[in-house]
Amino acid sequence: MRRRLFKSKSLVLLFALILGSLAGNSQQREQQLLTNEWKFVLADKELDYINLTDDSWLDVSVPHTWNSKDIQSGENIKYGTGWYKRELNVQKLENKQYFLKFEGVGQDAKVYINNEYVGEHLGSYSAFVFNITRFLSDEGINTLLVRVNNELTKSYPKDNYLFGVFGGIYREVKLITTEDLHFALTDNASSGIFVNQDQVSKKKAALRIVSNIKNETSTAMLVTVKNQLVSKDGKVVAEGSTEQLIYPGGFEPVSSLLEVKNPHLWNGRKDPYLYTLETEIVQNGTTVDKLKQAVGLRFYSIDPEKGFILNGEPYRLYGVCRHQEWEDLGNALLPKHHKQDMEMIYEIGATSIRLAHYEQADYMYSLADSMGILIWAEIPFVNGYNEGADDNAIQQLTELIKQRYNHPSIFVWGLHNEVVKNLWVTPPANLTKRLHSLAKTLDPSRYTVSVSNIWWLYDYPIHELANLQGFNQYTGWYGGKPEGLENWIKKYHSEKPDVRFSISEYGAGGNIAQQRTDIFPAPGPNDAFFPESYMTHYHEVTYSAIEKYPFIWGSYVWNMFDFSTPEWDRGGIKGRNHKGLVTYDRQTKKDVFFWYKANWSEEAVVYLTGRRNNHPETDTLSFGAYSNRGIPELFINGKSQGKMSAGINSVKFVSPEIKLEKGENKIELKVEADGKSYHDEFVLYID
Repeated sequence: MRRRLFKSKSLVLLFALILGSLAGNSQQREQQLLTNEWKFVLADKELDYINLTDDSWLDVSVPHTWNSKDIQSGENIKYGTGWYKRELNVQKLENKQYFLKFEGVGQDAKVYINNEYVGEHLGSYSAFVFNITRFLSDEGINTLLVRVNNELTKSYPKDNYLFGVFGGIYREVKLITTEDLHFALTDNASSGIFVNQDQVSKKKAALRIVSNIKNETSTAMLVTVKNQLVSKDGKVVAEGSTEQLIYPGGFEPVSSLLEVKNPHLWNGRKDPYLYTLETEIVQNGTTVDKLKQAVGLRFYSIDPEKGFILNGEPYRLYGVCRHQEWEDLGNALLPKHHKQDMEMIYEIGATSIRLAHYEQADYMYSLADSMGILIWAEIPFVNGYNEGADDNAIQQLTELIKQRYNHPSIFVWGLHNEVVKNLWVTPPANLTKRLHSLAKTLDPSRYTVSVSNIWWLYDYPIHELANLQGFNQYTGWYGGKPEGLENWIKKYHSEKPDVRFSISEYGAGGNIAQQRTDIFPAPGPNDAFFPESYMTHYHEVTYSAIEKYPFIWGSYVWNMFDFSTPEWDRGGIKGRNHKGLVTYDRQTKKDVFFWYKANWSEEAVVYLTGRRNNHPETDTLSFGAYSNRGIPELFINGKSQGKMSAGINSVKFVSPEIKLEKGENKIELKVEADGKSYHDEFVLYID
């Protein structure tokens, strides 16, 4: 019996080698961006009722959203169904497979080719892939139709209260062509290659590379999977190969081991060093598929007293949250928009970003890899619990982890945010437990985190179900005073010293068009007037408390940029959340931007606050300033007012009250340090 099995296996191997020799001239995968030549119509109709030839179709390019203006206005929002169509000219070849990859569609997508249903995907923020080979016409001319709906359903784990769901194909669409033997694209739209950093230290890095391979033929194929880890200077620092028989059917995993001696570690902003991993499938001496991915080698932990530790050294995580939208563009952003956002986040000196509250464009994670910014990645299980949404939450976490698995910048998977409705029922807690278990199964190497804004209930049932606990702490905005945060920090840590917690959100609204001299009275969160001066005061007090306590493993300003909240009417602009450090149009950096830059960045900051309050209601003022280059000297109309006094922390300085002249007053700040002169100024007017 054993002899027969051996002969049978030998015949399979022989047949696989023969077939491989016949495919010796095969090529590697090709990729085409489907950007132009799209047509769009907003129509709540099904396929049978769509007129494909009438004049109502508009010419559009992808990325595209039909909510670029209405969601930000908070009025007449079009939640509904849109249709996209495009011709696909594909000369269908034997031994080739054709895939459509959608990087992001908001939010329920149904895909048709030549009026045949291909598949459906529910989830606005994750990528998805369909194999379209069998749907393509032999003549080469094909019609692609995509039905998109952005109405919320009970099957989806979020609502529209905190942020809206933009409708449309708002990220890239790609046509990918592969050989019949290829890395699996349809494993939740992942790359098909998973880099496991099983053991990393300063002396050695052991990597386990798992490659999922799909054999689309009807015959077993003998392949060799080769891996090379290449340094920036082109040197191969580790390599290995694995030979395996790949049978037809579902994809099969192939594991390979690599060992790197004395690895150059990815070390955050200090040194975000990236290797290149080259993985290829070789059959009978011919490469039939090949992928390159950036790999950063690092190890980290979180200690309940010391906080975040990167590569054996304490490394403070302080940063911002980010929504993926711009004024007048919605979320249909191009790479240049993501890059500009990341450049401002880098400028401010952030070491971490919470990409809230959903999976964002892959380019964002790649930029974080190369810039050395640690990423908190999460799914849109937000603001409440929907009966029937468990399966979709599980799906979205699976997609997030598999699609972003290899990014060294990601250190934690976020499971939920502010699930506060029905406080004492068990289903939200049960789902959180399932999500935690799933994350640890798919990726044991990273932490999980869940977030609550019920910070005053220490034994709230949904707390402490993940590895890490986040608290959205708005003391001084949604009740209380900013000074109250420090008392809470000390009390919570004293009562629960082993809970590793972060300040996952904190912030206050500030409209740059609304100015006043006095900080108090503090505005209410639903008021129509959000003076920038109070926002500045709030952040100065709040961060000055946070920075004292290294056991807070991360802190995240809500938000880096103003963004749309379609159901809100606050701060003088309907549909707007004003908590950003930068305005919605990215044109104005508020005073608090420079507060954080002075605290976090190594770049010189010498900055006078209050410059937009240039027609104050009083002629007697105290001036504030930020300087990370020493004590500034204040000048008014060219006359020195002396050195400023120390403020709430090491970069904050204040002046005594000074009576100003009628008319124009030139306010100047000067610092001499390190053989250089630093200067800032603005003009204000006294009526």
